[in-house]
Amino acid sequence: MTKKAKTDPAAKALAYLRAKESGKRAYARADRLLTELAAEVKPGSEIALNDSGRKAILKDRFEDKNIVWTPCAARRLELEVIEP
Repeated sequence: MTKKAKTDPAAKALAYLRAKESGKRAYARADRLLTELAAEVKPGSEIALNDSGRKAILKDRFEDKNIVWTPCAARRLELEVIEP
């Protein structure tokens, strides 16, 4: 029976920090793209995704409301994907 090799905590910590930073960049890019999309498409409009028949709808979560209850921060707009 072989013993598991010990992992280097510093290497794991650095990998964690790199992954976290990568995630921040991805979320910032996603937010920017959603803002650009909202400038081009009205909420409620369907967008054909050109991949296996899926569609997306830009939804305004605050439509007809002043408050949306969530456990954390809430974006006004979101993109809902509809599977065929």
